[in-house]
Amino acid sequence: MRPSGSRHSASSQPISRAAFLRGCIGLVATTAFSRPTFEAAPPAEPLIHPDPRPGITAERVLAAEALGTRSQKVLAAYGAARLYPEIFDGLGCGCGCTEGKHATHRSLLVCYETKQPTGCWTCQQEAEFVRGLADQKTSLTEIRAAVDKKFG
Repeated sequence: MRPSGSRHSASSQPISRAAFLRGCIGLVATTAFSRPTFEAAPPAEPLIHPDPRPGITAERVLAAEALGTRSQKVLAAYGAARLYPEIFDGLGCGCGCTEGKHATHRSLLVCYETKQPTGCWTCQQEAEFVRGLADQKTSLTEIRAAVDKKFG
């Protein structure tokens, strides 16, 4: 016996096969013909880029021998830092190690003076990206803007 005043839930009533199929078709039609709305991604935050130090060289970038057995990608990233130290020294790092209260590095170049990039995907990706632009003789200003867009 039901308590007086209680409502019987519709979910406990059996539904006919025809009603079920109509409901499914309606759901599929609504999903298929409705326009999805997407919000634009917020613009990338520019990184803080230091000025390259005058006369900076790659002398402190770790040599392949100091890295031990590493992937070609890691070795290529360190090679890019050795090839373009003045550009790497003028860039912030997308992994966050050059910004904020926990900043441990001055620039992307300083990352490559340590073993951090051996395990940091962002450091490796940024080095590869920067090398591609530097190989095309892209200016530091343009590289910074591209890095901000991709890693900021």
